[in-house]
Parts: sequence; structure tokens; C-alpha cells
Amino acid sequence: MTDAVLTSDPRNDPKGLLEVTLTLEVNNPNGYPLTVSHVAYTAVIGRETVAEGELLADIRVEASRVTPVRIPVTLRPDAFREAMRRVLQARRLGYEFNGSVALRAPIVGTVRIPFSKTGTIDPVDLLRRKGFGFN
Repeated sequence: MTDAVLTSDPRNDPKGLLEVTLTLEVNNPNGYPLTVSHVAYTAVIGRETVAEGELLADIRVEASRVTPVRIPVTLRPDAFREAMRRVLQARRLGYEFNGSVALRAPIVGTVRIPFSKTGTIDPVDLLRRKGFGFN
């Protein structure tokens, strides 16, 4: 991720959803460009869906290089706060990042590729990596 821009005004609805646009650097190691026609995803921490997004647009990812791609994200502040509270209480909490990308291919048409990443969040470990010490 290279940039995150808040695109909604939380002053209009302080307890509502937050809209953010993330700029991601997408690496295409192939010798040919890729056209992404659809991206959809959700981010879950513990049992809370904290973010989700969907993009319906033709995005050209250039051949053999990194291309910046802007992706809209809807953040759920209440769910995020609850997830962070549980992370701090439990010291570790699982996360999932799931979704799919649809690529437009010349001969076969649109090919949908699912993705999933799971792991755990340990706030003390994250702070240690940033240089904060704990006993």
C-alpha cells in the first residue's frame, strides 16, 4: 500500500461507515499486461467484519512492472473497535482476508481467481517490531 485517502466525511455521520481509497502497488511479473475487471474482498478480525470493498472497472496492470491501483474500502468503525478490544484482551486474535479478482483473458474470457490470507494479530509483537519494548 502506498496511500490511503479518507473519501467520506465522518463529521456527517460520526457513527457511520468510513469510505477510504487505498492505492496499492500491484506487481505483474508476466511479459504481457493483465486486465482486471472486478475485485471484491472482506477483512475479518476475530468474528468481526471490519472492512469490505468491491471494484467494477477495467484496470490495466502493465507487463513486467508495478502498477498503482486504487481500491475503494468501506471500514466499519464499530466492528474495528470491537475487534481491537478483543485483540488487546486476548493478546492474539485471528484474521482473514478473502476475496476474488476477475481477469479478462483473450481466449477464455473472464477468469475469476479467489484469494485468502489468514493469520493472527499480536499487538505486543507488532509494537516490539516498531521499537517499543515490553517485559
